[in-house]
Amino acid sequence: MAGKRSYRDAPVWRITVDEKMGADLFRVLICGLAPGVHEFSDRLEDWGPEEEVWIRPRTFARLLGLPAEPELREAFAWKRLSEGQVFLSGAFQALGDRDSPLGFRLSPGRREFLRLDQVKAFRERLKRQYSDALRGRG
Repeated sequence: MAGKRSYRDAPVWRITVDEKMGADLFRVLICGLAPGVHEFSDRLEDWGPEEEVWIRPRTFARLLGLPAEPELREAFAWKRLSEGQVFLSGAFQALGDRDSPLGFRLSPGRREFLRLDQVKAFRERLKRQYSDALRGRG
C-alpha cells in the first residue's frame, strides 16, 4: 500500500502562517502543488491537502524551505512573521512580472521563495472570495 502523499514530496509548497501561539511558536499550514499541475496560482484545485506544521525560530527556515541567500533570510526573518502571511516555496518561476505575476510555472532546478499575500492580484481575489462568502455565494 502506498503511503500518504505529503507536501514534502511536492516541488512547490504554499505556506500560510495561521496562528501565533507564543513568542517562539507559530502554527503554519503547508500544502504541496497537486500532482500533474504545471501552471498554477492560489486556486484550491492547484494544491494538495494542508498539513499543520509547528515552527520555532531555530527550525522555521528549514521547515519553510527558505533559500540560503542572506538577503532572503533577512527579508523573511522570524521577527517578520505574522498571521495571515502566505508564501510560495520551491521550484517555480513567476509568469510575467515577479512583483505582479499572472501566475506561476513549475520550473525544476529553480529555488524560489515569494510572499504571495503581497501580490496585488492575490489580495484582490482573496477580497472577492471573502465578500462572496459573506453574501452566501460560494
